[in-house]
Amino acid sequence: MKSRILRFAWLLDGVETTTEIALEPEGESTILTLSQSHFDFAEAMSGSSIRGVFQTYWSLAIANLAAHLEGRQLLPRTDFTSADLRGELLIAAPLPKVYESLTDSEQASAWFGYPIGIEPWVGGRYAMGGFEAGYAAKVIDLDPGRRMSVDWGPTGVTTWELAESEGKTKLTFVQSGFDEQNPPYAAWSGTVAGFGELVRYHQMPDWQPIWLPEEPATADAVG
Repeated sequence: MKSRILRFAWLLDGVETTTEIALEPEGESTILTLSQSHFDFAEAMSGSSIRGVFQTYWSLAIANLAAHLEGRQLLPRTDFTSADLRGELLIAAPLPKVYESLTDSEQASAWFGYPIGIEPWVGGRYAMGGFEAGYAAKVIDLDPGRRMSVDWGPTGVTTWELAESEGKTKLTFVQSGFDEQNPPYAAWSGTVAGFGELVRYHQMPDWQPIWLPEEPATADAVG
């Protein structure tokens, strides 16, 4: 069966960009492959163009599509008109298990889909890409079993806090301390999309990530 393809162009920051979404059946699931023109990782790091949010914008959108199709709560969406970066999720799992998955390097790497090295103590490293990647943020606050704050430098401080809620765990997360004239929307959208997989990690008995290896464009399974 041929792929179903949606292709559209949209003007963003003065440039006409093109998005292509292809669907292919895979058993009882559907493989979604998305490609996006005019993405520059340097723009994502500097925030010099709103086009820098493409990668994490689509990651969050696809994560929300999966949540919708699986009948789960939707993730907080990024308001690109606001510098108030905060969200809340309810996870049907015991608080200690959620805390462990947020502070254990192996578990965090699994659900986030990217190597993460975590030293869960004040002054410890929080390294996207692992401890050998060359750059690590710093843990600046830790309440064991409840809360962690990580300083990412120019993109600000990420803080998450856990609370028990009728047998479930409420996760509240905030980004603060950044330049409010240039909010880190790309980093924020990626954080929220990652927490969507954290919910699935705890709530699905036979958990498998929605993200598939790149072949050659990013392929995403929604089902």
